[in-house]
Amino acid sequence: MFNIILQIIGFACLGHLAADLMVTLDKEDDLPAKPFKCDMCLTYWMSVVPLCIQFGPVGILYAAISAVTANMIYKYI
Repeated sequence: MFNIILQIIGFACLGHLAADLMVTLDKEDDLPAKPFKCDMCLTYWMSVVPLCIQFGPVGILYAAISAVTANMIYKYI
């Protein structure tokens, strides 16, 4: 159980950092806002494949939880 929580928080942090990097690097606004500059979208699409491979169909739910966690990191931290 601790492993799942750690993976969700880890993917949330990676998604938040990746979205922040995309916003920083995209000076000319060539990238679309979704999924590259949105924390929730980028985290979901980054984590859905690895979590589905590891946990099966339940990985979709874990990816959604990690996306919401990334949004909470963005808003409150």
